[in-house]
Amino acid sequence: MSARLSSRRLLPVALSLLLGVGLAKAGDIYRWTDADGRVHYGDQPPPQGAQKVDAPPPPPLSPEEAEQRLEEIRARNAASAEARAKAREERAKAEAQREQRAAECAAARRQRDAMLAAQRIRGADGQWYTGEQRLEKLRELEKAIAEHCGGNAAR
Repeated sequence: MSARLSSRRLLPVALSLLLGVGLAKAGDIYRWTDADGRVHYGDQPPPQGAQKVDAPPPPPLSPEEAEQRLEEIRARNAASAEARAKAREERAKAEAQREQRAAECAAARRQRDAMLAAQRIRGADGQWYTGEQRLEKLRELEKAIAEHCGGNAAR
């Protein structure tokens, strides 16, 4: 178990060393011209004829410029966060609408299936449906199924 603990302690040190070597190497930029006369730049020299180019450091910023850029970054971040929140809200609303449509679809199918299976049907007023009333109710249910189930009346 002590070997495991020591390797856990050494891992951050090893990663730091590897990262440091990688960052030190990342600064080299090479420039070369190919056979067609085109100028190329890269971080690895070609097999022959490359010259090392020292990249100039970025210009220093005044405190006012730095503060202005920081405020611009903060404003972009806030706008981005607001856009993400709005998108999440829209997705949640769309999901709620899909769930509502699915529930209405299932209810319309259950009513239609019950009406098709029953010999006689009573309406909400307690009166028995006539043949014509039953057909009208079935048409209404088929229309509701088409609306809420995406036109798929079958199960």
